[in-house]
Amino acid sequence: MARLTGTRCLLGVAASMAAVRADWPGCQEPNTVIRNAGRALFTNLQGFGATVGCFQDDCQNTDKFVASSIESCTKVCQSLPECEFWVWGQEEGEQKCWFRLGDDGREAGEGWISGSRACFPPGQQAIVMGNNECWIDGFNYDTCCDPKFGPSGNAQCWDGVFNYDRCCFPKDEL
Repeated sequence: MARLTGTRCLLGVAASMAAVRADWPGCQEPNTVIRNAGRALFTNLQGFGATVGCFQDDCQNTDKFVASSIESCTKVCQSLPECEFWVWGQEEGEQKCWFRLGDDGREAGEGWISGSRACFPPGQQAIVMGNNECWIDGFNYDTCCDPKFGPSGNAQCWDGVFNYDRCCFPKDEL
């Protein structure tokens, strides 16, 4: 019986350590990069506020963007249902976020920080694409701003108050 109790105690300690490890910022994996390895998440990041540093300068089909903070990575990953991992690091002299479908391509990388989808600051919420103030009466980012509608979005969404520039980009910078 003592052996069983000891096992339970060890399992309890392991579970507690895992819970502590999952808390922000302890969940971050310093000096770890997750390279593409066929698992890059290419998606429309423009609606979250990505405007520069995107793959081939196309923020509507990219796995990366220039960001002002590591929290930008966690917010966007949390908002993308397909995102499993985020990466924060430097490319061409600029801090960027990358998004991954899995952790294939994980390797040591000085100065890089990676995290799973579940690794984010306490209280952080997923963000809505575009300007949330515009999405009333059945309108949303997909019906108004999807790239399939062209560079000015869906003309049926716009009037004297609502327009592409106001609605298809978030109010807050990433």
